[in-house]
Amino acid sequence: MRVGKMGGIQLILNNWFIALIALFAAAGMAGKVLLVFGSVLWHELAHAVVALGLGYKVREIELLPFGGVARIDRLGEASARNDILMAAAGPAASLVLAAVIYLGKPVHSYFQDEIQFLLDTNIMLALFNLIPALPLDGGRIFRAFLSMQCEYSRATLITANISRLISLGLVCKVGVDYFTAGLLNISLLIAAVFLYVAAKAELKIAGYRTMRILANKKADLASRGYLPTTHYTAVANSSVRDIVRLFEPERYHIILIVDDAHRIQATLTETEVWEALPNHGLYAKMRDFIP
Repeated sequence: MRVGKMGGIQLILNNWFIALIALFAAAGMAGKVLLVFGSVLWHELAHAVVALGLGYKVREIELLPFGGVARIDRLGEASARNDILMAAAGPAASLVLAAVIYLGKPVHSYFQDEIQFLLDTNIMLALFNLIPALPLDGGRIFRAFLSMQCEYSRATLITANISRLISLGLVCKVGVDYFTAGLLNISLLIAAVFLYVAAKAELKIAGYRTMRILANKKADLASRGYLPTTHYTAVANSSVRDIVRLFEPERYHIILIVDDAHRIQATLTETEVWEALPNHGLYAKMRDFIP
């Protein structure tokens, strides 16, 4: 259900969220549920504010039964640096709010339990989102750091495999708790399934990322007439794999190919490299791309 806009960002309440609020209200726990989702909204707004500051368009924020999501246009095409900044904003905001609550918490208050609950909620929200599993903030930060050292698809694969291991660990924890103490932690079980399914989806999306980025660069260049550009100089016998991994999503690239005497043999655009890559492969030499 669309409930309005905040700074031009559409706020949506998922139908299951509304049902959950009604259920907890009937059980006399509506106040705590609202505190949780107020904290989630604060967390997601931090992502949105940083994204807007970096020049991205934030379409909407949706509150879900077990969290929230800020939908940012072309998020998958962000540079590693920008992805880290946007992902880290949520946990940072939750920790800042927790610090403010802790420092301003009165010694005696009628709402002492609620204040402590709000403090614990924001700490747990920050810590949970810092788990290095996709699509959590920690997983995005970890993948972004990896993508600085290797191809984005490989960074996604490594992070997705870690996500699966964490998911398996959560399932084992649920099983141990059930068989040793008779407790069935539904929240952990749902989190485990969510992380496993989300990791699989991230792998599928990563496979199309390069094509999306290239197509959007072409469209941006055609509509704007210019793009920020980075130049690289490569010797003819260098591997194209080493050059491609330097390409940034938010910049266009020109490669000058030189011989052993450092004389220019050819100039290639990023588009020419990508279009010829299926014919030559990642382990080809740059001289193979010279027309």
